[in-house]
Amino acid sequence: MEEDLKILILEDVPFDAELINRELERSGMKFSSIRVEEEEDYLRELKSFKPDVILADHSLPHFDGISALKIAKVKSPDVPFIFVSGKMGEDFAIEALKCGATDYVLKGSLSKIVHAVNRALEEVKEHSKRKLAEEALRNSHRQLMEAQKIGHIGSWEWDLETLEMSCSDEFYNIMKLDPIVFGKSYEAMMDIIHPEDRPSVQKSINHAIKELKPFSNDYRIIRPDGSIRTLSSKGEVITDSSGKPLRIVGTEQDITEQKIAEEKIKSSLKEKEILLQEIHHRVKNNLQVISSLLRLQSRYIKDQEAIDIFKETQNRVRSIAILHEKLYQSDDLAKIKFDEYVRILAEDLLYFYELDKGNIKMDIDVEDVSLNIETAIPCGLLIDEMVANSLKYAFPDERIGEIKIELHSDENSFNLMVSDNGVGIPNNIDTEKSDTFGMQLIKYLTKQLKGTMELDKSNGTKYNLIFNELEYKDRVKSNGK
Repeated sequence: MEEDLKILILEDVPFDAELINRELERSGMKFSSIRVEEEEDYLRELKSFKPDVILADHSLPHFDGISALKIAKVKSPDVPFIFVSGKMGEDFAIEALKCGATDYVLKGSLSKIVHAVNRALEEVKEHSKRKLAEEALRNSHRQLMEAQKIGHIGSWEWDLETLEMSCSDEFYNIMKLDPIVFGKSYEAMMDIIHPEDRPSVQKSINHAIKELKPFSNDYRIIRPDGSIRTLSSKGEVITDSSGKPLRIVGTEQDITEQKIAEEKIKSSLKEKEILLQEIHHRVKNNLQVISSLLRLQSRYIKDQEAIDIFKETQNRVRSIAILHEKLYQSDDLAKIKFDEYVRILAEDLLYFYELDKGNIKMDIDVEDVSLNIETAIPCGLLIDEMVANSLKYAFPDERIGEIKIELHSDENSFNLMVSDNGVGIPNNIDTEKSDTFGMQLIKYLTKQLKGTMELDKSNGTKYNLIFNELEYKDRVKSNGK
């Protein structure tokens, strides 16, 4: 239920106040009223009664309406003040309105009092709405200015008809410009931009106007003190209903510190890449030294079985050395192009075992895939072991044959197949129970890859391995665990 309207009547004649009340009651208006005629009472009721409307005679024995109006404008500035007088000259009416009176009604036309009060209340509501909207706008503007200051983002607008620019406070702060000195024109803006970056900025803005598309650009500015800052600019073209460009609105963000940090990160990454390349290069060299030492040492061994063990170990070391060599040469130091590695490994095995390339055909069908070093090393050693076994045992007496290496992938796994059409593994050898180092190594590497291995002896020898790429395992354990 709405509260009754509170009306304060400044009137020295009780009968006139009664007539005002009666006229308002006839209209159906719900209200309560208090009559005063002295300044002291008037001040008291302004504070305690807190009226919604003030109706005042312009002249009282000990007080006057203009003085009451001035007091109301200080004490209750939003309360409508309506003069109700028996006589009111034109000069007084003009003065009253200039002083802030809402309206005036002659006592001889009290029927108009209802309309005057209702209109005054509507004006109060509209005024209140405007004040709320203005306050919200001020708050929004303040928040925008604070956000721009915190984010070092300035805003601007360029009128394409007048060719004038309007800019936010943070824009001038970023540029270190005096708003009064700044020309507020497109040319003045271009003068701030670094000469080397000016053409690209002009090109992006012209393209935005022509194509009516947003634009963005990173460029440098030269401040009046000579310091250089890097800004990130974004904007778009505002058009009329027919598509005609009217203005461009944009933002400028100071990203100098960000750019410096990015350059430091790039420099640091480059240093680490060079370091990793050097590590792979040195590992490769050290492995080659080990391989050479094994070869030299084997010359002093008379037992053929021991010589074979040394040669096989030398071969395995060589396969890892080749992998590090490929990583050293790769653009991506985290992964190796496995198809290239397999081809080099196969060639090296043929050379190592000193076989006639005309007798053994090496068929390589490996997808263009890259594997991380965690996966590539055990996978390469598996291929090395399987192919070496085929080269040593599958084609006795210079028999002609073929070795095939295949690697294919789907969304979830890799499928590696190494096969030959040689004499095959003798039936009396149980590969599951075999304790030879080669078979034990194949089982160990399969387990390391978390893969599954199948061996087909129906037509030569065929290994079929299914595995997933391993995730990198952090070698550094926290708290010594």
